[in-house]
Amino acid sequence: MSVIDNMIQTYKMVYQVEKDYPLEFIVTTDLYHERLKLANTRCDEAIIKASKQELDDCLHLLVMPDEVDPHYYLLLHEDLFDESQQYGHAIAYEYTRLIDYTDIQDKYQVANLRAAQFPDSACFLFLADVRAWYRGFNLFYNLISADKKAVLSSYLCGTVPNYESLLSFDLTSHMTSLAEFYAQALAIGSYVNFDVSLPDYINRHHVHELLGAIHDNIDNLSIFENYETIHAAYTDFIEHKSKAEQPHVHSHSCNHPHHHRDD
Repeated sequence: MSVIDNMIQTYKMVYQVEKDYPLEFIVTTDLYHERLKLANTRCDEAIIKASKQELDDCLHLLVMPDEVDPHYYLLLHEDLFDESQQYGHAIAYEYTRLIDYTDIQDKYQVANLRAAQFPDSACFLFLADVRAWYRGFNLFYNLISADKKAVLSSYLCGTVPNYESLLSFDLTSHMTSLAEFYAQALAIGSYVNFDVSLPDYINRHHVHELLGAIHDNIDNLSIFENYETIHAAYTDFIEHKSKAEQPHVHSHSCNHPHHHRDD
């Protein structure tokens, strides 16, 4: 059994996945050209060519189905299979996205996920990001038997400061980064068996109800389990709570910034 097959088998056992998905794996040193081969329309081809630099820098990519081809393709760079075993995170991350996108494809009968438009897409995309990052990191830590102290240290000394500039002020403009950060916090908490604390730059926002709803439902098998609760919290944060607590910054003669909230 290949490491890819073994990883999928482990994933399906851990997350109780019984369904088989139309997924083909492509291991390559050139994600751009492999993605270009899978283009079925001139529009898709133009988008890929415009994204060449991004694809050249990418190590993994899930290619969605369209009207011509109902299959999913997971492109994996060969570098993922070195001694770091990063393939474990990449496969778990993308397989989670495949499962969740298949669910929304079935729910709204969307044939072309490469150019899909569907209701509540903002909330779905946010939650799908959290689930993918969470399962990706969670399985990866277990795959490599990561040292728990090292994982906590990486969170406190790496992850927390790395996201501060993005998540200190307008969260609504950085929901993808919030999803990525919070998923890592949840995965680390799951791995070390206690919830890690969130930094002050997130705690000062009125986002606790949304994060609490995600925390309580992160291990749901389906993305649509208790989705209404999460969607309500997401909408409330975006439309109301985020606007009620925008922090602002002013400077004075001591030449350093001070942060304030309007209560």
